[in-house]
Amino acid sequence: MLATVLTLFVMLAAEQADVFKKDMAPLQSAVDGVIASSGAQVMPAGKSRAAYIDGYGVIVTVEIAFEAPQGIFDTPKKPAEVRTLVARRRKDLQEKMTAFVKSRVATTDSIGATDSLAIVIYVLNTNPADIPNLPMQIVMTAKKDSPQQVAFRELF
Repeated sequence: MLATVLTLFVMLAAEQADVFKKDMAPLQSAVDGVIASSGAQVMPAGKSRAAYIDGYGVIVTVEIAFEAPQGIFDTPKKPAEVRTLVARRRKDLQEKMTAFVKSRVATTDSIGATDSLAIVIYVLNTNPADIPNLPMQIVMTAKKDSPQQVAFRELF
């Protein structure tokens, strides 16, 4: 009896992982698109990466910079200008990503009825002298059974 239940559980997890393989690339591209539309930049080390964790759901991680580092030949921006630009992009990213998480958690097939969708954004502070209080990580999560409740946290 126990072996039958365990076999059934493993088969269901494998089915969920197969469904996720179809959802993974479009989900990653969509996350990158939301970030780019806010004016932030996905870091060149890679684009977003998604993974399915059995019992939790889907986690997407990405590294971004709100403002590119100033080069030695660039005209320097004033600190107030950089702070204003980054604040606007942070707010825009939060609003767009919240709407994205609400819509995707409800419509993504690979997220089970009790599973969650989490977007983990690692923030690279390219101008620490101008913006000393920029969070290192932004985390947004929503459960499929309550998609309108998106938890938002900034970790410093």
